[in-house]
Amino acid sequence: MQQRIARFNRILKIREDSRRNEQAVLAAERSEERAVINHISKLESEKAQAIQDFSTTGEKMISAADLWFQRQFIDAIDTDIIKDKNSLDEVRVRISNTEARLVEKHKDVRVMETYIDHLKELNFQQQLEIEQNELDDVATMQYSRKGVY
Repeated sequence: MQQRIARFNRILKIREDSRRNEQAVLAAERSEERAVINHISKLESEKAQAIQDFSTTGEKMISAADLWFQRQFIDAIDTDIIKDKNSLDEVRVRISNTEARLVEKHKDVRVMETYIDHLKELNFQQQLEIEQNELDDVATMQYSRKGVY
């Protein structure tokens, strides 16, 4: 029984390691998500500043080429924001998939822990029964030596 418990403890350790690896992947993906969100926020503030600059150009004399370049700059920022939002969506899908895998790994670990606890309890009960049988044998031998039946 001890060998069986040890074997399942090794399996449990492997499953716990797998769960820890999945948690590390999830942490990295969440970090990536925060980085993309921060970059989107930065781009949106740049876009707001560029739009404000573009709207104030009507007050001063500016060439058509400069207006066109300012508009192209705003369009480039919009393109970057769209790319980052698509990237954010991809990261969130990966996070969702990782969370689902992590839940399954956690369930596997809990099942294994429960089974090992059951085996340990069974082993404990068997040890108690063996001990009780040994005590009964000792008591029977002492009782039979005295010749009293």
